[in-house]
Amino acid sequence: MLYGEEVIEKMKESLGENFLEGKVIERKEGVKKLVKKDVFVKVKREAQMDAIKTLLSMGDVYLIVMSGEDRGDVITVNYHFSLNYANPGKENVVTISMDVPKNDLKLQSLTAIFRGASTTEREMHEMLGIDFIGLKDKRHLFLPEDWPEGKYPWRRDEYGVKDMVKFTHKNVRSEVKKNE
Repeated sequence: MLYGEEVIEKMKESLGENFLEGKVIERKEGVKKLVKKDVFVKVKREAQMDAIKTLLSMGDVYLIVMSGEDRGDVITVNYHFSLNYANPGKENVVTISMDVPKNDLKLQSLTAIFRGASTTEREMHEMLGIDFIGLKDKRHLFLPEDWPEGKYPWRRDEYGVKDMVKFTHKNVRSEVKKNE
């Protein structure tokens, strides 16, 4: 069972030049102020599945959630995992991140490994425009069905969202009035 810095060393060894950087941040948790180590690893996009397979080889792994940030020409995608979650006191959060260029917003879906990944991938698809290869269900989770195709509210280069939100709220208000 690997923990903290050992996770980074295993990732470096496994991924080689596809490993970009890693760090460990210690934090105290709970009433007993137990020290926990959060691991952050950045990899090249090409190493997405290799990085996750390497993590799976280290112990019990649970996908917590994904997050993303528009950084201009790229979207940084973060996979947040719990490693060794079945061993209280030895679990750590491991975040694997990669930059995905906006002109090629594609990643492999993790649904074949983590069935629950579909919910968080659907959110990233509708909010940031990332196409997950292999994700079967790409329906909206949060945005209305009539949300304009190709408009992504979490993107910095999205300039029509304010008008779309007003439009959507207007539709919702008119539906509410019809039902009163």
